[in-house]
Amino acid sequence: MDTLKGKMKFLATKLSALQSEIIVSREIHQAASREVDKMFKEKYFPEIPVENRELDSEIKEFSEEEASNNSQTQQRPEQQIPNSENMPEQSSAEKNADPEVKKMFKKIASKCHPDKLQDLEEGFEKDKKAELYQKARLALENNDVLIMADVASQLGVEIPEITELQLKETEQKIISIKKELSMIESTAVWHWFFTDDPSVKDRILNQLFEAMYGQYNLRT
Repeated sequence: MDTLKGKMKFLATKLSALQSEIIVSREIHQAASREVDKMFKEKYFPEIPVENRELDSEIKEFSEEEASNNSQTQQRPEQQIPNSENMPEQSSAEKNADPEVKKMFKKIASKCHPDKLQDLEEGFEKDKKAELYQKARLALENNDVLIMADVASQLGVEIPEITELQLKETEQKIISIKKELSMIESTAVWHWFFTDDPSVKDRILNQLFEAMYGQYNLRT
């Protein structure tokens, strides 16, 4: 394995793992934020009927940045892995994907699209190909040339020459995801969710409630 291919393999593996991690981290953070928000409303606004609490626009869910330093930040939409190639319409991301990425995906789909796997016996080969197809779908959605090339190479599909610029772009994606993970994991909501110490959990929750109530008073 030459140096460039080695770097491609390493960065593709790292980016793929981080993309999976950030999806789960966003889901956990959003769920924890909703739980804290629900407890806050039950404590400070018990007069609001339960069925209407989720619709109460006066008290916004505490966001990532509010949980840590009392200022709002925007959440990125969750990335979702499409389940089939036969989608009604291509997303704008797919339409704008690099031609080489699209080309590799078509070759990958010819080998491991779910329709191609129906006659395979259940087992490692079928599971592996299904996994690679889902990985390729996500790479197409995100225009991740290195991940697509890595999938292609595992299936024996010819890949284009990978450039230093493409390696740099992938490194930047990795840095960006790491920053978002660091930000999520530094929030009070995250620490509240993962701490096992009841006293620490209560202390963090009370701090969150104080900050949330202060924000509510400022808005009203």
